Amino acid sequence: MLSRPFFRRLFLPYLLLICLAVGAVGVVGAQRLHRSYMEQTRSALNDEARLLEQLLKANLTPDRSVELNQLVVQLGQTISRRITVVGEDGTVIADNEADPTTMENHLSRPEILTAASLGQGADIRDSNTVHDGMMYFVRRVDGTDGGQYFLRVSVHLRDLQPHLRAFYMGIGISVALAILGSAALCYLFARRTARPVVELISFADALRHGDLTRRTMRRDKGEIGQLAAALDSMADSLNRLITRTRQDRAQILAILSSMSEGVIATDTSQRILLSNEAAARLLGFSPVTSPAGRLLWETVRSQPILQATGEVLSSGKRRRLRVGPIEGRHLDVIISTFPPEGQHEGLVLVMHDSTEAVRYEDLRKEFVANVSHELRTPLSAIKGYAETLRDGAINDPDRAPRYLATIEKHVDQLTNLVDDLLNLSRLESLPGMPEMVQMDIGVVLQKAVEMLRPAAARKQQNIACHIAPSLPLARGSPEYMERAIANLLDNAIKYTPEGGSITASAREEHDHVIVEVTDTGIGIPAADLSRVFERFYRVDRSRSREMGGTGLGLSIVKHIAHVHHGSVSVTSQVGTGSTFQIKLPAMR
Repeated sequence: MLSRPFFRRLFLPYLLLICLAVGAVGVVGAQRLHRSYMEQTRSALNDEARLLEQLLKANLTPDRSVELNQLVVQLGQTISRRITVVGEDGTVIADNEADPTTMENHLSRPEILTAASLGQGADIRDSNTVHDGMMYFVRRVDGTDGGQYFLRVSVHLRDLQPHLRAFYMGIGISVALAILGSAALCYLFARRTARPVVELISFADALRHGDLTRRTMRRDKGEIGQLAAALDSMADSLNRLITRTRQDRAQILAILSSMSEGVIATDTSQRILLSNEAAARLLGFSPVTSPAGRLLWETVRSQPILQATGEVLSSGKRRRLRVGPIEGRHLDVIISTFPPEGQHEGLVLVMHDSTEAVRYEDLRKEFVANVSHELRTPLSAIKGYAETLRDGAINDPDRAPRYLATIEKHVDQLTNLVDDLLNLSRLESLPGMPEMVQMDIGVVLQKAVEMLRPAAARKQQNIACHIAPSLPLARGSPEYMERAIANLLDNAIKYTPEGGSITASAREEHDHVIVEVTDTGIGIPAADLSRVFERFYRVDRSRSREMGGTGLGLSIVKHIAHVHHGSVSVTSQVGTGSTFQIKLPAMR
């Protein structure tokens, strides 16, 4: 307990005051006791002097000085006092501790002078005769001869010291006991007063370090008890508040972590308060090391975002902007202050990945441009031949049939283009898909080969079909799968020279059904392999249009494979041929 500053501030000052008070009482008591003892001794000397006066009065004559001295010696030994008889002129007549004849005149002694005038006198001083401290008491006595004598009784001060030391020792012991008892009482009082305060301080320190489960457990009355109850109530309130705050924070963090949008909150100095993993992913900083506590510019490297945050802080107006690419992504960023009204406490940045939207916008623009381009060529041709026929070529028996055949060819091309667009749109809209059933890929492959065998025969191409035995079934639409295989076979026929060969096969591989179409055609350059499945992408545009292609066939194949939870791939070498592969999950 002594290590507690509050206890020491209570205990030590009170102990010091008690020590000073008891010490002062002891000193005053010792002085009074000394004075009282000396008065007592003087009074005893007075009584003894009265008694000696009666005993010595008969011998107080000049002619009985010898008897007087002998009697003084006897009486002095009896009462253990120094007895001196001095004449009226100051001559020492008798003394029991010194030779009267050798003693100097005592008329000038203070006690003698006082007794000469008042009848008695007393003094404490060192004796010039015995060279020791003495207490003197003198009575003026009338002798039988009518003269005056001075009867002095004295005691050595050293004889009084043992008694005084005993008194002082008693007083000292009493003072020490009083101090010890007072110190013990003071300690108990200070401990009783300090203990609840120390416990409350410890309790408050525990609260400061976050231990909200601790309670004072004191039921004292008075202000301390009220303070303890108030602190317990405050701890309960804080515990409920912090629990609620933690729950709210956990909910907020759970919401933020589950969001696909990135969120960053900062204070007015743009120091990050919190962020989620989506923000780290979108802005390209590490999600492992929390950016909380760092400045925004230390984490976010996009200058448009940093510039916009400064503008929002200065103006208080909400901003929305698109930035990118950042780590290969385009972002829609909304920056606003919080709270929206009143004094602003910080910023909230919400980032949405708009990469797909940007890509779809680019694809839409490209699609519109491609469709417009694909439609312009046949429509321009149709319009030109129609105007030529209107201008009179309709009556020309040589040109009219040829022009009409060209118009019919371009109309067929437009019809194929529209059909492919409708099929592609239907594939991209799952509700428009036919019902998925169990299908035999071997049967579907055989139908597609037989359907395109005449076209291969017209180019004197050899088309073969190989179907592995015990081929597992697959789940899907036989009609659409036949369309996909037919598109691959049609492309193989178109881009394989006359006399070439085409092979269609189906086999099982690792719980998948593999359909392959291999040709000995012109092949595809390596730079174009990654784009052949894009809409309207052609390796050789002029040759593709001459062959009646729409540029959507392989894109339709890719979409059909995807809606069947499969994939399509191609390997090719220029001048050697190509192999297209459709991979579908097998049913077990």
